[in-house]
Amino acid sequence: PAHNRDVDLLRSAIAKREKGKGFFASKSKPTRPYVIVMIGINGVGKSTSLAKIAYYLKSNGCSPLLAVCDTFRSGAVEQLNVHAKCLDVPLYHKGYAKDPSAVAKAAIDHAAQEGNDVVLVD
Repeated sequence: PAHNRDVDLLRSAIAKREKGKGFFASKSKPTRPYVIVMIGINGVGKSTSLAKIAYYLKSNGCSPLLAVCDTFRSGAVEQLNVHAKCLDVPLYHKGYAKDPSAVAKAAIDHAAQEGNDVVLVD
């Protein structure tokens, strides 16, 4: 069966953000951010592409957070840290040899608390 999925990333992220701002939105609990997860084999440019997406989102009024969940690749934290500093975008990491899914969940929770509307998971 054909799945009808929106491929307009910016529109989807903004719609998610606006959905949590209505009259009936919960005031006690922060809105869960829009989450984008990059997956693929080593060396294909996932981290660089994630930085480009962060730039695009930030340029269009979103507040992205980069989450370093590639906890086993040497240099992963440093690579995204360079991108985050150049883009002036917050970076969430827990260092190396951690459970990637636990880091991703913690990053999403952190973004919700800090008001980031998009989490980019590497």
